[in-house]
Amino acid sequence: MEIKMIRESGTSANSYLIVSGNEAALVDPSAPVNDVKKLLADGITLRYILLTHVHFDHVLTLEETRIAFCAPLLVGAGDADALSDPKRSLFLPFFGERKTFDPADRVLSDGDLIELGSGSLRVVSTPGHTPGSVCYLADTFIVTGDTLFARSIGRTDFPGGDFREMNVSLEKLKELDGSLTVYPGHEGPDVLDNVIKFNPYMNGEL
Repeated sequence: MEIKMIRESGTSANSYLIVSGNEAALVDPSAPVNDVKKLLADGITLRYILLTHVHFDHVLTLEETRIAFCAPLLVGAGDADALSDPKRSLFLPFFGERKTFDPADRVLSDGDLIELGSGSLRVVSTPGHTPGSVCYLADTFIVTGDTLFARSIGRTDFPGGDFREMNVSLEKLKELDGSLTVYPGHEGPDVLDNVIKFNPYMNGEL
């Protein structure tokens, strides 16, 4: 299973294209559709659009991506309603926009498996940044969205955020294989062992 990062220049949010066999999944569509198309090799079908959470900077090109690829949208259960709530998606407080999206095609729960090509991704529910924040776990990496960055974590003071739940989620991530590469929603990747060692929210300094 291969992962490719696409960074959106305006908000520095990361989109990820995960490829397995002849299928791919796009995590957090903030990158331009043409950038995604350039990374899709011939014969590779975009099977899913996956959200780590529903905040504006991670869904900037969601509508265009759904139209371009006709791929189903998957979102964590606690964030499904946020697609129709511009306050929770932060479009209203940040931009004064009452922007909404069509419902997800599949709502995800902790432990769900997403079959992709010759492999699968496991859903890890990690509420805290938002009620429905999820991570996507593969054999060698995990996409963490705004739950976990290399040296910090996502804010918990937005609508639906909860610092106590975030701490529970971080403890859950600590139990994973330390050799996993962490691919966050912002900034660059790092190995989970390093994140646990140097991130103050993971090593007990905060």
